[in-house]
Amino acid sequence: MSRLRYSVVTLSFSIACLGTTARAAFVCEPFANPPVVHGEGISERVGDIVLTCTGGVPSATVTANLFFFLNVNLTNRLVSNTTNALSGLIFTADNGSGPQPILATPTQIGPGSLVYNGATFTLSSTGAVTLQLANLRADANQLMFASGSLIQVTLGSNPNSVLAVPSNQFVVGTPQHGLYAAISSQIVCNSRGSRLPGDIGSFASFLGSGAAFNSTRLTEGFASSFGTRTAWQSLNADTGTRIIVNYSGFPPGARLFVPNVIAGSDAVKPTSAGNLGLSASGGQYAPGGNGSLLLSLVQFNDTNGARGTPVYTPGAPGSGTVSFDAMSEVALNNGSGSAVYEVVDENPSVQESAQVPTFLSLAPFSGAAIETSETVSLAPLSTVETATLKDPIPRFEQVAVPPDCSIVGDCNAPYFPHLYVVETSLNYTAPAGSSYVVNYIQVQNQSGGLLEWSTSLKYLSGSGWLTISPTNGVGNATIRLDASPGALAPGTYSAILTIDAGPIAGSRDVPITFVITEASPPPVPVPRIQSVVNAATSAAGPVAPGSIATLYGTNFGGKNVMVTFDGIAGQILYAGSTQINLVVPSALGTKTSTQVIVSVDGNAGSAFTANLAPFAPGIFANGILNQDNTVNSAKQPAALGTIIQIFATGLSGNGTITATLGGVTVPDLYYGGPAPGLDGVQQVDLFLPTSLTGTSVPVAVCGTPPGGQTVCSPEVAVPLTGQ
Repeated sequence: MSRLRYSVVTLSFSIACLGTTARAAFVCEPFANPPVVHGEGISERVGDIVLTCTGGVPSATVTANLFFFLNVNLTNRLVSNTTNALSGLIFTADNGSGPQPILATPTQIGPGSLVYNGATFTLSSTGAVTLQLANLRADANQLMFASGSLIQVTLGSNPNSVLAVPSNQFVVGTPQHGLYAAISSQIVCNSRGSRLPGDIGSFASFLGSGAAFNSTRLTEGFASSFGTRTAWQSLNADTGTRIIVNYSGFPPGARLFVPNVIAGSDAVKPTSAGNLGLSASGGQYAPGGNGSLLLSLVQFNDTNGARGTPVYTPGAPGSGTVSFDAMSEVALNNGSGSAVYEVVDENPSVQESAQVPTFLSLAPFSGAAIETSETVSLAPLSTVETATLKDPIPRFEQVAVPPDCSIVGDCNAPYFPHLYVVETSLNYTAPAGSSYVVNYIQVQNQSGGLLEWSTSLKYLSGSGWLTISPTNGVGNATIRLDASPGALAPGTYSAILTIDAGPIAGSRDVPITFVITEASPPPVPVPRIQSVVNAATSAAGPVAPGSIATLYGTNFGGKNVMVTFDGIAGQILYAGSTQINLVVPSALGTKTSTQVIVSVDGNAGSAFTANLAPFAPGIFANGILNQDNTVNSAKQPAALGTIIQIFATGLSGNGTITATLGGVTVPDLYYGGPAPGLDGVQQVDLFLPTSLTGTSVPVAVCGTPPGGQTVCSPEVAVPLTGQ
């Protein structure tokens, strides 16, 4: 919301003295008895402005245009939408015959500016008059409790005026916190629930039932902070001082109950549930001449605490002692609701307090405890900081309410929380550029009451290297802190984590040190063989020395790649990051297995055992050519009576190379041996008899070592031309 500021300016008088031509030394001494006002207040009554004027023309009638300028907004109620006239102001002139109203209309000419045009008054027979402006209302909250901030008026006169104002500045209000409070604890919502008494209208019944409850203590920030509807500060106001207690976070089925009437600290017996230093009692009150604090629940109020009427009105002084026991239910909507109390009696000379017990009714349920919350504020609540037609008077901004224990004198009482942090410091170490490291801090409440805490972080070197979760909470908790080197250079970094639980429970500073070391060199990727297979078929099984094999694995990429078989280098035909094609060394001879090692840029991987065989044939994909050297396919079939060329690998052993055609061995080949110019590749040429039938014929190539068994490749279909 907008927080306007206005310079303190001069109050000017333009005066014409009627009925005389003489000019007298007409001097007005300004005066105000500035009251303490609610710093939370938007429409606070400031001190009456009094001008004691002497030295004028005896019995003269004076007409003046009077201007008043404040350093905050004026918030009296407007008379109508069509004018800037303000209501509720009382402007009088007293020439010794008693105060007489000045009939000029008060008009607002700016947010903090007021003018009385044509204000007419008559001087006494000695040329004197006392002017008084009362019930001026101002937005004290605009000063936001700044140290030394005062609500001020500065006065002066025009140089040609007959009026002189020797003292040109004075204070009309001193803002202070009007409400202090203490909350004994959360209203606990756990799986056990809370018993509902047989008589929900009786305070004593709730005390006897053992129902879960808490107490909220409300304390005046200054002696006259809590005022009744008839108090000085409530002139032309809608209500006396009100206080709203807001509840939230309650589960379905929860019901809350509060007393109808609260007897304060100076009553015959204060209202108390017995958990904030007083004995349990519904309260007793006796109307007296000086008054004692008494709060009445308001019914039919709106959500901001306006409207409605108190349910109780105290009797006349001397009417006897009254005991209170009645309770009312707080209406909850989606787990939230409020109770509004209005001051119906008080002693303006004493700083008083009162306790509001709140009882819970809830059936047992399964699952974890439910976190609830409660706040208090002067009421009605509003954010409207200008003069309006209908906004309530008084009204207040919702601000943080300070704790009242220093006023009451029980800050060290066992029913209030005390913050304890287990860890006194944290230390981290991590290499530069590494991931985060984790530490924990334990927050504990070592006393009673409700421990509400929050965290803040101050970096002494570096920044952004800590992540905190959670950053605030209620009660005992474990805070996780992740330290991440990010882009920080190696070195030592420090920070201070502050855990603040408020002025009663205290705060703790936890020093944090983060040592970032030099980054470790990146790990050298180690090549790893996953399989060694026939390069033509990728089929598992043995490979043949002198033929082409394929290695599959990881980290094969590099500038210098070498593969050895029992220490003998293979001829690499292709090397990628996950695949190597090579010629298996012929020097392996008749071995049946070999240890294969891949080295990349001098970094050798683990040995992989591969099986060997003299023959391990396989035909390459698209490895059959027709007689005219076209690739044999369904679109380019081979003609009967022609020769096809078959390119394979795994036929490099000592022995006989043959082929099968339609499952029949073809012993006489046109050619069977190394493919000219192709390392590790063998070529088989065979004739397609004209006696073949069908559109294709299966072909395989085979090898037979001396005295061994024949091994054939997987068959490949050869498309043929039609008959």
